[in-house]
Amino acid sequence: MTDLKKLLQKCEEVLDKNWNGSFTIPSATLYPHQWSWDAAFIAIGNSYTHTERAIKEIQFLFDAQWKNGMIPHIVFNEKEKTYFPAADFYEITRSPNAPDHIGTSGMTQPPVHALSCYYIHQNSEHKLETITFLKNILPKLMNFHRYLLTDRDPEESGLVTILHPWESKEDDSPIWDQPLSRISFTKSDLPDFKRLDIIAVEEASETIPSDDEYNKFIYMIEIMKKCNYDEKIMYEKMPFKIKDLLFSSILYMVNKYLLKIIEILEEAEGLGSVGEVQNLRLNSKDEFSKYSKYKIEILHWIARTERNFYRYFLPPYYSKVGKSELGLFLDYDLIAKDWIKTKTVSSLIPLSTGLLLPEEAETMVKFLKHAYHYGPGKYSHEPVLPSTGLREEYFSSLTYWRGPVWINMNWFFWLGLLEYGYEKEAEVIRQGVFELVQRHGVREYYDPYIGKGLGGKDFSWIAALVIDMLHHPNKKKN
Repeated sequence: MTDLKKLLQKCEEVLDKNWNGSFTIPSATLYPHQWSWDAAFIAIGNSYTHTERAIKEIQFLFDAQWKNGMIPHIVFNEKEKTYFPAADFYEITRSPNAPDHIGTSGMTQPPVHALSCYYIHQNSEHKLETITFLKNILPKLMNFHRYLLTDRDPEESGLVTILHPWESKEDDSPIWDQPLSRISFTKSDLPDFKRLDIIAVEEASETIPSDDEYNKFIYMIEIMKKCNYDEKIMYEKMPFKIKDLLFSSILYMVNKYLLKIIEILEEAEGLGSVGEVQNLRLNSKDEFSKYSKYKIEILHWIARTERNFYRYFLPPYYSKVGKSELGLFLDYDLIAKDWIKTKTVSSLIPLSTGLLLPEEAETMVKFLKHAYHYGPGKYSHEPVLPSTGLREEYFSSLTYWRGPVWINMNWFFWLGLLEYGYEKEAEVIRQGVFELVQRHGVREYYDPYIGKGLGGKDFSWIAALVIDMLHHPNKKKN
């Protein structure tokens, strides 16, 4: 039986330990810098008892925003020299859009941040302070989402194209096996470098991406550098170009939280609701608040996504969700002009978007429930979802996104199950997460068979999302 009080204390201690005064490192030694979506998750955890810290987390990240709106996936701490690729490797000075006051990477990550900002306000006891924060951060959030839906979506599909597996946050997922197999290079195409993650991670050869994969990751950064991080040139030249299901699903979800943030700001200023704007015209200036252009833009983004989500992510030969075992949502390879027929945990992520019809959600819940139960001798340690099916040929219980359990993905499913009214199923996942973390530590990811913690120790986003789940028992989220 999980001791919830001790679990909360353990998770709060991890966030305290990893706070450096400006931001929260994901994990000592292995991850000494600030990562974009880590920061978003961490801010959610800190929003319950450390409002000021949560605000600083987001502000530090967005202070490194590029002029084109991109939020980089890493903001570097110049004092730390134990991570590769480091700031100097990315050579972001090649781009006129890059910040000149801090080192960053040259790519991005999924945009969870609007959700974090909403939580910061909702959980704060000092609403005037968080209203000011929301007012200042909203234009920056808008610029980031606009970048994703223009530079990373020239097709105007409402869906995001990633140009590197690291942008997906599912770094070595088997989803990328086929697209990566087309990429070839010579030794002279790679710079001299040493993988520092092999030194930092226990049993590294079994748990982290292979050298072949990693070399391709570095080669793709070299291409980005040669393109001077020009988005139009990269969109044309990159050998890896995927309409990403997970990334696009999260963007759709958080666009709705941008609308919630605007509602909060308008209410604070005595203005109208979001719903009132849908039937108004842009030239009716007297009827618009100063946020109305934002609202119209967001509603257009949402409509684009809704028009194209099924077209891009559900193959036409699976006209109905769950029609066959493979009848789930799939990533779309823009270069191959075909769906990537690889089932992973992200195939279920539409459950968290609210896009599914009730009967489709029911079908997906059935898939979700047996995703961690595949017959005699094939059970997950806890009823939480591994990153791939346990029976898939590419499954590996130890290797990063090729089998282990990731708590953040289960957190998304928990939210989705609550949204669709599956409270019993949501509580099963919630308790499974608590058991894993209580018994095996606050680790980066977990062996789905025996529960052993893997990767980084005292991992911040795990602590943060467990804190959120502890503060919100089995009930529908706002």
